[in-house]
Amino acid sequence: MAGTIDITHDGGVSTMTINHAPLNVFSVDMLHAMLDGLHALEARGETRAIVIRGAGTRAFSAGADLNDQAGFSEHDARNLRVIGRQVVERIETLEKPVVTAVEGWCIGGGTGIAWIGDIRIASESARFRAGDAYLGIIPTWSIGMVRLVHFLGRNRTLDLLLLGEDIDARAALELGLVTRVVPAAEFDGQVARIAARLATAAPMSVKAIKLAVRAQYRDNTDRTAQLEEEWCTRIWASEDKNEGIAAFKEKRQPRFRGQ
Repeated sequence: MAGTIDITHDGGVSTMTINHAPLNVFSVDMLHAMLDGLHALEARGETRAIVIRGAGTRAFSAGADLNDQAGFSEHDARNLRVIGRQVVERIETLEKPVVTAVEGWCIGGGTGIAWIGDIRIASESARFRAGDAYLGIIPTWSIGMVRLVHFLGRNRTLDLLLLGEDIDARAALELGLVTRVVPAAEFDGQVARIAARLATAAPMSVKAIKLAVRAQYRDNTDRTAQLEEEWCTRIWASEDKNEGIAAFKEKRQPRFRGQ
């Protein structure tokens, strides 16, 4: 199956593109390449923020190819589920902020990738579909069946998954599935602006915030409070804290080093 995961860099921002236009459907090999790419970006010191997007404007991703899956054995199906879950988990646990930038259709497994982003930006052209129940299947990448109720609440999750209707960008914004909606003509510029801002944040602060937010639904509030105190102590003793305060006093941009 054709298709690649392409990675480019611009200053502190790295962009990962799902490159299998027009619908940017996934294969197991592409998902493995995506996971490898995320590991590499985590380790790359120059990368301070990551953008994930689809090639072209027709779709962010229509998920896994159903034509491929028609011939899957149970072993094949399990491999797809496992690697899909690993990609979702990796995006959520990256120490760096991740922007998912959605144009056009976002369906099935595509929603699994888009909705786990830290910042989720949709073009006005974006359309979302979680209609697995109308294909005789269920969501399998630990978004719809595992995380979505924590993101949206019980009632909205059931409405979304049981009805399986297409929703536009504005409806997705009202539900909280996306962070903001921008006109198609401004999409690339807004994504670049937001990613560039994220790339200037203090790395230790970003890591601490992501860990604590995740802990609030994966663990409990006691664990979150413990994380807060642990990170307060670490950050208070950090060089970046001193740099941030000095930059504020000197009215200049801070130069954070993640230390």
